[in-house]
Amino acid sequence: MEDFNFEQMLDDFLPEEKKSGDIVEGIITRKEMEYSYLDLGSKKEGRIISSEIKDFNVGDTVEVKVLREDEENIIVSKFVLDKEREFASYEVNEIVTGKVDKKIKGGYNVKVGKNNAFLPFSLSSFDKNVDYTGKEFKFIIKEKTKKSITVSRTDLVKVEEQEYFDSINEGDVVTGKIKEVLDFGVILDLGVTTGFVHISEVSWDQVNDLVERFGIGEEVSAKIIEKDSEKHKLKLSIKQLSQDPWEIFLSSHKVGDVVTAEVKEILDFGLIVSVDGNNGFVHVSELAWHNGAKALKNYNVNDKIEAKIIQIEEDRKNVKLSVKQLEENPWEKVKEKYQIGEVLERPITEVFDFGILVSLEKDIEGLLHISDISYRKVTNLTSKYNVGDIIKFKIIDFNDEKNRVSLSSKALLDDKWEKIEDNYDFNSTLSGKIRNIQEYGIFVELEEGIEVFIHKNEFSWDRKEEKVYKKGDTVEFKVISFDKAEKKLAGSIKQLTTSPWKEVTALYKKGNKLTVKIVEIQENFVLVKLTDRFNGIIPKKELTKEFLKDISEKFSVGDEVEAIIIEENERKKSIVLSVRKVAEMEEKEEMEELLKIYGVGESN
Repeated sequence: MEDFNFEQMLDDFLPEEKKSGDIVEGIITRKEMEYSYLDLGSKKEGRIISSEIKDFNVGDTVEVKVLREDEENIIVSKFVLDKEREFASYEVNEIVTGKVDKKIKGGYNVKVGKNNAFLPFSLSSFDKNVDYTGKEFKFIIKEKTKKSITVSRTDLVKVEEQEYFDSINEGDVVTGKIKEVLDFGVILDLGVTTGFVHISEVSWDQVNDLVERFGIGEEVSAKIIEKDSEKHKLKLSIKQLSQDPWEIFLSSHKVGDVVTAEVKEILDFGLIVSVDGNNGFVHVSELAWHNGAKALKNYNVNDKIEAKIIQIEEDRKNVKLSVKQLEENPWEKVKEKYQIGEVLERPITEVFDFGILVSLEKDIEGLLHISDISYRKVTNLTSKYNVGDIIKFKIIDFNDEKNRVSLSSKALLDDKWEKIEDNYDFNSTLSGKIRNIQEYGIFVELEEGIEVFIHKNEFSWDRKEEKVYKKGDTVEFKVISFDKAEKKLAGSIKQLTTSPWKEVTALYKKGNKLTVKIVEIQENFVLVKLTDRFNGIIPKKELTKEFLKDISEKFSVGDEVEAIIIEENERKKSIVLSVRKVAEMEEKEEMEELLKIYGVGESN
């Protein structure tokens, strides 16, 4: 009989000791708030955190991993086992779902199932200014070691983008959400990639403000019009989801058709309108047969107007329209009713800087250009003419291009100027009212349209005399210049009297000796009174033959002196006298008398 080994038998029946790292099965014997306990078939119970087996009941068998052993229990974990098995199941290039846990040095910690994965910034495709904590994304496993996993969102995006680009074609319709609104277009988020809609592809109508039209997150459908598979770029069009309104318009309209248009914008030179969703324009000259600028003021944005198509610009996708051509042109009857050379009187309808508009009759106006108002230069018409004033003029031309009659007021003066010499004696004194005052002179009206210019130098013989005139004053004058060709008259007020020069030269001649009174003393001469309006001059050297340092030492204002006229200068209008020569003459005469009395005669 073989030897019986009691110890060996005892070992076979005793519970096996559990080592750290062992994977074992255990039966749940009890569950408490913090910990639960398992029968592991060993001397000690297994202890596990209750939350790890919250979905199990007492009596259930669970598989766990031995972590360590303390004095009372074997510490086990189902979570660690599941985590390790899950880690082992992951493979490189596998697509997984993870939640961003927190930002760490160099990237993010991502929870992938029960494991932690590292997402580098460079592989995240994340905006560094945005907090992604708690958000779930799909990732691709980039690298795997024995203890760590590195994931990438960038690589997954590339894969998804490529798959997406392989699945779409130009002409396809896609739907996305507005991601960004720019001045020149919108970016559409299509999920795995983005597409760009240029502002010109938003609508067949002109779009000026995309911010007003789109909101971030708004869902929009668009057509793929260009696909760049290499760069993964898509150009989209919203407007091409519908037919081009221009094509519809061309197929149903022609020049001469009358259409309804909506006013979109009012400019100084016309109206921008919309015709069945297409661009249209009504030039100010096509608003009315006369004074289109005035008619322009009657329109407002959003007004609906009737107009005739006068031109279709296919290359510019634009329609030119006319409102006035809906009615008969009244200009056709104008030349039958009026004749060139006809003289009329009509009310002023409008005053501009360049001329005056005159109403001949309803819807017919004439232009009196500023150059045709008067032969004299006219400025600031708005201060001289008022709307409603009656003005007389002559018809001088018909402007077929502008449907306007050209008028002239100065043409009425031609007959007056032809007969002016018969109507006025230019050798006599004339009078008229001052109509215009300038710094350099005054304009005096003889009659309507005929004016005489009097320069300020012709006011008075005395240039020091300041004469003040007011508009409306009546003045007398003589005509001193007459240019019939240029229709100009010049006058003089001072020449109504004899000039001081003529007066003094009629009284005194060179060589005359006379007694005169000193009226003014200057450093090098004195002035003496010859007439009430004319003074003669005695130079310092002509006052005395002795050296005279200061005239005032010997002469004073009011002194009377005897002098002789030694020079009359008509060009300078001056008369020069000498006191010294009087003394020299008297000495000479006295000497001659002495010679006669005491002179040496013939010897007896």
